[in-house]
Amino acid sequence: MSYLYNTLPEEFDEQLETEHLVLRPYAEGDEQEFMQLIHEDTSALSPAFTGRVARVRVLEDARIQLAQMRTDWDNRKQFDFGVWLRESNTYIGDITLKNIDRSIPKAEAALYFSSWSEMLNLAEEAFKAVLHFAFEDMKLNKVYLRCTHYNNACAQLAESCGFVKEGVLRSDFKGADSEELLDLSYYGMTRDDYEKTNQLKERDSQAAV
Repeated sequence: MSYLYNTLPEEFDEQLETEHLVLRPYAEGDEQEFMQLIHEDTSALSPAFTGRVARVRVLEDARIQLAQMRTDWDNRKQFDFGVWLRESNTYIGDITLKNIDRSIPKAEAALYFSSWSEMLNLAEEAFKAVLHFAFEDMKLNKVYLRCTHYNNACAQLAESCGFVKEGVLRSDFKGADSEELLDLSYYGMTRDDYEKTNQLKERDSQAAV
């Protein structure tokens, strides 16, 4: 039995709800929207989702991918959240907790959204909900995130959520359709960071009252 099976309750709420959003595992019927968003801007999916782009070329590929993601969720191997607007049920993005290291424990966060520049506030709302799931439900001690220097929106989001830039991995990534070697910025949030961020938020809320 895996570490996460020992730390997670036998049953927990898979669906996360925020003021404007619903986050949940993918289900049958989501494949069209899922595939469309993947191919809307493939550069926004690097480096974490390059393999997903390569695997999902036609609708049947998307069905297979979603079925695998459901299996990985049930086995506590990886947690893929689709993100929908509450009012319109419009699919706008994906946040995944992957590469789970149960010895720490820690996980890599990876995410993409439609029209990043217009979605930053909603992406932050969604990401904070997943971070709560990661630290409170999964009991992780660290969440990290990698992004290329092209993805300024992802870096901005990480910093706005309280992540610390821990360094740059030089020439550490090669895209699926390019021979260019790219630097990766590495951002991390420890449990201490998460708790301090929450304490500051509570303090600001009390001061506002």
